[in-house]
Amino acid sequence: MSETTGHKPFRLTGWHVLAMLVVFFGIIFAVNIHLVLQANRSWTGLVPGNGYEASVKFNKNAAAARAMLAKGWHTTVMIGKDDHIAVVLKDASGNPLSGLEAMAIIGRPAGDREDFTVRLSEKSPGVYGVTQPLKHGGWRIETRFMRGGKLQWRSEAEFIIKPN
Repeated sequence: MSETTGHKPFRLTGWHVLAMLVVFFGIIFAVNIHLVLQANRSWTGLVPGNGYEASVKFNKNAAAARAMLAKGWHTTVMIGKDDHIAVVLKDASGNPLSGLEAMAIIGRPAGDREDFTVRLSEKSPGVYGVTQPLKHGGWRIETRFMRGGKLQWRSEAEFIIKPN
């Protein structure tokens, strides 16, 4: 004997299937919109308008970089006790190079919110220093050494300033 409760058994209809499909694809659509918005905030997607001109520019930059590397110069980043940094520039023989104008872009490796550009002053022959202290953590520096408005040397380095 069966007992009747007065409820009809659940029956899957076309409207139920339609509602499930709308909810499923609605979630997919919402997630895709979120991902597109995040991608637009992080990278614009801009590419050079003319690939040929971009490749010619790349080749010129590569030739200039090879010419700089042929000089044999090298740089070292030094961190002082007071969290000031200095970039030491030496020639291929290890002699300090002085009398250059030095500019640096300093920032965090993972983003550009704290990036700033600073002129480095020559503290002693071949030692170019930053006048302001940096917070602790990871940093990157791109230094450009110029003479008479012409780029002589460019270097990049990453370093860590430990908390005191």
